Amino acid sequence: MNKSSSAPLDIKFAKIKAVTFALRPAPLQESLDALKKRLGPTPGVYSAEPAVLDFSGWSEAELVEHGIELKAYAELLQAAGVLLVETRGHGTALESQAEELGIRFETGQADQAEPEQEPLPVQADAPSAAAKPDTEPGLIQANHPAVPNFDNARRTMVIDQSVRSGQKIYAQGADLIVMGQVSAGAEVIADGNVHVYGVLRGRALAGAAGDNQARIISTCFEAELVAVAGYYLTFEGGFPEENRSKPTLIHLDHGTEPAALRLKAINIR
Repeated sequence: MNKSSSAPLDIKFAKIKAVTFALRPAPLQESLDALKKRLGPTPGVYSAEPAVLDFSGWSEAELVEHGIELKAYAELLQAAGVLLVETRGHGTALESQAEELGIRFETGQADQAEPEQEPLPVQADAPSAAAKPDTEPGLIQANHPAVPNFDNARRTMVIDQSVRSGQKIYAQGADLIVMGQVSAGAEVIADGNVHVYGVLRGRALAGAAGDNQARIISTCFEAELVAVAGYYLTFEGGFPEENRSKPTLIHLDHGTEPAALRLKAINIR
């Protein structure tokens, strides 16, 4: 019997969208601390996401001077549930470290085509404001995949049922409407706005592609975590009385210095 010449497997190369953490030159421990704070609680805003570490702003001398060890970053990301898939930068030393870890390496020029965003400083317990480019060297920038361009207004994804614990819904390039509750342990994410017409007990992340004008609306607010464009709040210490189990709007307040994530009670009756 002649064997078929066609292979049972086709291999195709695909470009994977990933969160890019662009780091500024700083000593290793300071840089790791900044990354840890930016990652937030575990599970956090970037859990289960592929990630790229971008050292394009570092010279080879700065990488050596600050004792940069790529393995330390990879272990920190892994502990936060984030998978490091690529490193960008300059120099054979960094490339060798990436090769030892089995991580793809690209030269710094790979980032030039991506849109620039103003870096964000990081805090462990509260959202932060955008920083001026030349303030503190240890701060990092988290660039989410770009929002696709559409001919019409931004699309809307509608989920007409509850989101159960362990489920993760992502509305890429769209707003998200959930017609039911989001259970504890569930996660709803949108590049645009997130609307939950039910009890929000899990995690809600709006503006995942960097839209700092995005908002979250819940008719019954009991969330574990909320985030807008990477700024996050958790509620281990409880909820403000005016928001507990009530209709609530979550948005970024740009009128303060630093900017802050705000909860606002809303009247929907």
